[in-house]
Amino acid sequence: HATCLDGARARPPEDVGGLGGYANFLAIIADPDAPEHAEIRRWCGGHFDPDWFDRAVVDKDLKGALKPNVRRRMHQPKLIRPERPS
Repeated sequence: HATCLDGARARPPEDVGGLGGYANFLAIIADPDAPEHAEIRRWCGGHFDPDWFDRAVVDKDLKGALKPNVRRRMHQPKLIRPERPS
């Protein structure tokens, strides 16, 4: 089976529109005052961190990539924030 050996940064969302579309997407997602910001956040699943990379998640996606009837991940997993000590 396929295994990810190394990586960095997040993959672009599906149908972002090539390199130019991804550059535009990154500019809008980084600017909360951009007119399209709220719409783009909803479209990409509510959040997007371009620096995110998790090899275990990539490996899991690779294992199911060629299997029929496997639900494909469309968005980054939501970041689980550690609880603050009381």
